[in-house]
Amino acid sequence: MATAWSQLTSVGCGLVIEPRIYRAAFLPTLLALVVAMFSLEARPGPAPQGLAADVLFEGRLANQTLQQIAREHPDRRPGTPGNAAVARLSVERFREHGFDPIVVQRFSEDGERLANVVARRVGSTRDQIVIMAPRDTAGRGPDAAGSAADTAALLELARVFEGRSTRRTIVLVSLDGSSMGDTGARRFLEDATDRGRIESVLVLSNLGASSSRGPLLVQWSNDASRGGIGLNRTVAQSVRQELGGIPPDEGVAGQFARLALPVGIGAQGVLIEEGVDAVRLSGSGELPPQARAVDVERLGSLGRAALRAASALDGRRVESGPASYVIVARSVLPAWALALVALALILPPLVASIDAFARASRRRERVARWWRWALAGAVPFVVGLVLAELLVLTGRMPDAPPAAFPPDNEPLDAGAAVVLGAVVAATALGWVLLRPRLRRAAGDPTGGGAAAVTSLALSLVVLAVWFLNPFAALALVPATHLWLLAMTPGLRTWVRGLLFVSGLAAPAGIAVYYLARLSLDPFEAAWYGLLLMTGHHFGPLGALASCLLAGLTASSLAVVVALARQEPPEPPKGPSVRGPASYAGPGSLGGTDSALGR
Repeated sequence: MATAWSQLTSVGCGLVIEPRIYRAAFLPTLLALVVAMFSLEARPGPAPQGLAADVLFEGRLANQTLQQIAREHPDRRPGTPGNAAVARLSVERFREHGFDPIVVQRFSEDGERLANVVARRVGSTRDQIVIMAPRDTAGRGPDAAGSAADTAALLELARVFEGRSTRRTIVLVSLDGSSMGDTGARRFLEDATDRGRIESVLVLSNLGASSSRGPLLVQWSNDASRGGIGLNRTVAQSVRQELGGIPPDEGVAGQFARLALPVGIGAQGVLIEEGVDAVRLSGSGELPPQARAVDVERLGSLGRAALRAASALDGRRVESGPASYVIVARSVLPAWALALVALALILPPLVASIDAFARASRRRERVARWWRWALAGAVPFVVGLVLAELLVLTGRMPDAPPAAFPPDNEPLDAGAAVVLGAVVAATALGWVLLRPRLRRAAGDPTGGGAAAVTSLALSLVVLAVWFLNPFAALALVPATHLWLLAMTPGLRTWVRGLLFVSGLAAPAGIAVYYLARLSLDPFEAAWYGLLLMTGHHFGPLGALASCLLAGLTASSLAVVVALARQEPPEPPKGPSVRGPASYAGPGSLGGTDSALGR
């Protein structure tokens, strides 16, 4: 066996790693796991519920205002006269119910003139509880169960707070530009001179919906942070008291998927990203309602739940807990603990691939050509992304906002399918033209140089991703280990294939989760992901890391396929006789006198 291993090493068949180095690099992982186990902490509790809200918030009155808005101003897209008319109605109602001062924040976005209406009712302290609701619509329809119901509920809350003394300052905000990447919520924060006084933000969303798809409380951000635990538990308790029960929240796997690939649809997404504790109370779940009919009774219940939550938050300030976390068995696992585990798990493949790379260099392999070959795999994906950006600049493709938005706002229609096909074709063309030339220039990828460089490059990119999002890096860690092993010599074809496919399990699981959560098919998901990329939702570094990971995935597959096509060497045959192989004494070959005599 030792002879066979030395022969493999000498010919450079695949990635030869030192098992002792690889195993020793797992020692920090054991320490990180122990630290993570002891980092579990109790969840912050909710604020006590004390208001009998059923005699205050009138769903019937809110429905009257809703019907007035939907009937008189059905088209409330940003910049339309209907939108401006509802903004004036909000100013009148806020002033009528004693809110002062009332500020109209005017701003522009994509050539449209927008306006937020911000009304305050000063309490005994300057600390603020903010309740906001979208006013605009994405299309021409009245959106009765959506923004019309939310605006009506906001105005009804203004009536309820009239004449009531509060400990904290109550701020009601009618948001514009919600259908344009929640521009209004971002502008509200930019203009807030006392931003540090904002304790909690409650976003009202789709309160007129008759049913929900998923949890009623949306606490996800556009980065790896999420809403505070105390705020979320307080609002959940208020909703539970009014509705009698609420859909269950995300499990551990769902929480991990949301943090590894952050897509925070709604105003809370941009608020939490900016460090403000916020949660969205949505009658339809994360996505807009499918049915247009308004459930008046449910509208009243959700409105009373919002009032209960505001009253509870006014009575006591709640703890937020860590900015990023995962709830495990009713305990809080902070993000830093998982980040530590992820970093420790990146270490073994990184150290092993560095050692393999050094070994390939000592064998005088031309590793520079393999760096060009491995990293150039990202070029076709960069070409496709650049084409998409050019299509946005020329108006052939929608200019997506920087924040996540409901996929139905930009559906995959015939024109979108053409654009998506052009981007895929450009990526494929770049691959066909570039990769074969690099392959011919680099040589045979079954040598140790190709595998060492590819594995090292993948480990380094995942390490860079760790600085951007530790949860995303943790999802990529299995690939760094399994693909490292898949490139080692002496494996059967089916074992290599199983190792490679297993490395894709975590990213594929996250993709399947979002397909189900956002009600998308694979083609719609590809279009939505492209829009998020061109809208710079993940930022330039995130886009570059995505292209590099896609290219290195293809390079790893190319090495694994090349090794699978190569017949593994035959193991050395041992002696055919029993006993120690070195024994050659009398009688071992049947040549003694007694044997010859027979």
